[in-house]
Amino acid sequence: MPLEAWLTTIEDVAPRSLGPHDRRGEPLAAQVRALSELYTRRRDALPEAGEALAARLRFYLPRDLPKVWGPLEELGDALPTGEVWRVLDLGAGLGTTSFGVASFAQDRRLQVTAYERDAASIDVFESLAQAAQAAGLIAPLSLRAHRADLAKLDPASLPKADLILVGLTLNELFDADHLDDAEAWLRALIRRLNEGGSLIVLEPALRETSRALQRLRDRLGDHVYAPCLRAGDCPLLRRERDWCHAQRAGELPTRLADIAKAAGLRWSRPTYAYLTLRADGRRLGGFGDRRALRVVGGPVASKGKTEWDGCGEAGLVRLRRLDRERGPSNEALDDAVRGTRVRLGEAPADGASVRLRTSVPIERI
Repeated sequence: MPLEAWLTTIEDVAPRSLGPHDRRGEPLAAQVRALSELYTRRRDALPEAGEALAARLRFYLPRDLPKVWGPLEELGDALPTGEVWRVLDLGAGLGTTSFGVASFAQDRRLQVTAYERDAASIDVFESLAQAAQAAGLIAPLSLRAHRADLAKLDPASLPKADLILVGLTLNELFDADHLDDAEAWLRALIRRLNEGGSLIVLEPALRETSRALQRLRDRLGDHVYAPCLRAGDCPLLRRERDWCHAQRAGELPTRLADIAKAAGLRWSRPTYAYLTLRADGRRLGGFGDRRALRVVGGPVASKGKTEWDGCGEAGLVRLRRLDRERGPSNEALDDAVRGTRVRLGEAPADGASVRLRTSVPIERI
């Protein structure tokens, strides 16, 4: 679903829902800039984010809405099979992640139970849900929103669901020093999944939050469906400077890009970190295949060559292609971004540098 259509609907909803708290132009960019500062450098002040409704609705919601499409696309035939998807959205905010699911699954009906501590956010969520359905942007959606503090909510009291969404929320509940608590909470949520259900955790693509998610991945073992293609410890935890995250290809619509530029933020290839968890032990395609890699770094172009980092069952691998050796056998990497999955013709060794000659095939998976 094109984001331009969402921007048109948000333009209609924002003045009515936000009233005197609405912002446009430079005041909006200033609020976006201030909120970014909270997210990246002043995380102790995150409760203040609830006051920045215009930035969250007019910029962050449409920017972040497509991020859940990546994990959903990877689920493929592991998605819920029923005509009605029961969705549990925890820390729902304005409904960003639920709207991402509802715009992805337009051939289904959604029953969304949402928990959010901020009453104003719930009001905007409900208003936008009505407008988005009227505009045909989302699948038919029934919403039951509850005002609740997740830190005080017993996961065992939550309804069971086919999809549980924790969108850009986990890091606000548990910092990197409280992984035991975060692990216990996620395990409790896994027990709230219906048979064949999935729990999708989305996090900001920041080093600290991404590495915390990687450490949780190592703890949760057989419950991890994606993004990992290996069973062993995460190779990107070996060096403090590395962290695993994904990108969505392409640039933001002009209206969003203009706000991002005015706020000093990136306007192409939105980034995020994620885990998809399941109770049944099912794994993403390519798991355990020593030839399969997920791109976790690059592309880095230098004189006469381009390089990528890949991670998989084999370990951490550097892929190197000389410009003169670009050809049909290796063009699968031409537009690869972080998160792209590929398969080499031969299994590499951990730590190897693989030269992608025209005779060395590589394919998308």
